[in-house]
Amino acid sequence: MIKVICFDLGKVIINFDYAQSLQELAKITPLPITEVMRVLADDSLVLDYETGKISTADFYRLVSETLKLSASLEKFKQLWGSMFLPEPLLSESFLQALKKTYRLILLSNTNEIHFEFVREKYAILSHIEEHVLSYQVGWMKPHSQIYRAAIERAGVPAEQIFFTDDRQENVEAARMAGIQAVQFHSEDQLKREMRLLGISF
Repeated sequence: MIKVICFDLGKVIINFDYAQSLQELAKITPLPITEVMRVLADDSLVLDYETGKISTADFYRLVSETLKLSASLEKFKQLWGSMFLPEPLLSESFLQALKKTYRLILLSNTNEIHFEFVREKYAILSHIEEHVLSYQVGWMKPHSQIYRAAIERAGVPAEQIFFTDDRQENVEAARMAGIQAVQFHSEDQLKREMRLLGISF
């Protein structure tokens, strides 16, 4: 029996367009957008930030110095957060119905700037009170450690946890950890998958 439901954030609850934030950031640097893309696609820099190895202040300083940004930290947060699109992919009524019966947990690869941005902007996230976030636990999906952290937070056996993510490799890693998981495509598809597992809402 499923007791805990874990959701990915981006492309599951909230949609985003990374190019949108790159275009906004390109407006405050003398460098070409290709350079903005190169710096913010730097796996080592973003990985360090999204696993909590560097602080928001250090990330902002490194990006600002490299891109010669003419913006305060607060302005940078707004521009980098502009990647998130207005309409959530899941309905608020769906999460409200689920939380009457199940504990809901957010399990996401993210960083402090993006998480603070979406938490303030999207009321739908108020229905998920518990979070297992890469920048807080020090690991990113699909590493097994972040799933162990989620199982520990859930406080139930792995087989009593349901998880959905838009990326198949993250779904497969969750299954390897013993979690029941499906790839997310749409709210209707997710509801069908949940019903097959006896999840009611």
